[in-house]
Amino acid sequence: MRAIIHVEPHAKGRPKVSTFGGHAQVYTPKKTRIAEADIKAAIRNKIAKAERFGAGEALVLWVTFYVVRPKSAPKRVKHPVTRPDLDNYLKTLLDALDKFAFPDDAQIVNIHAKKAFAAVGTPPRIEFILEREE
Repeated sequence: MRAIIHVEPHAKGRPKVSTFGGHAQVYTPKKTRIAEADIKAAIRNKIAKAERFGAGEALVLWVTFYVVRPKSAPKRVKHPVTRPDLDNYLKTLLDALDKFAFPDDAQIVNIHAKKAFAAVGTPPRIEFILEREE
């Protein structure tokens, strides 16, 4: 399964806690829910049901998150070494793919991830390849 998703990478937000009627409730922040929904919507149009993986299959993921270079960043800066962290981008992507491309994200046994600046004039995006581990 190979896809290019034209959405801006978004880091997974920390769970929020509120109280209602004296009981604690834990919920996912709205921006994170929207980002996951955007990724799911983009993937649904690109991935056929035949490309989805079954339960118990070991999977490997190659992913690159292309982010917009800040205008304040000097040209000599080659890599986006600031926040958000790469692992938080991964969490958002995996949660969006979970139950759609594969039944459980625990099936992913190997990950190759990278974050990079998008080339000038190209939009931010997520490019990934997901396949069976051999």
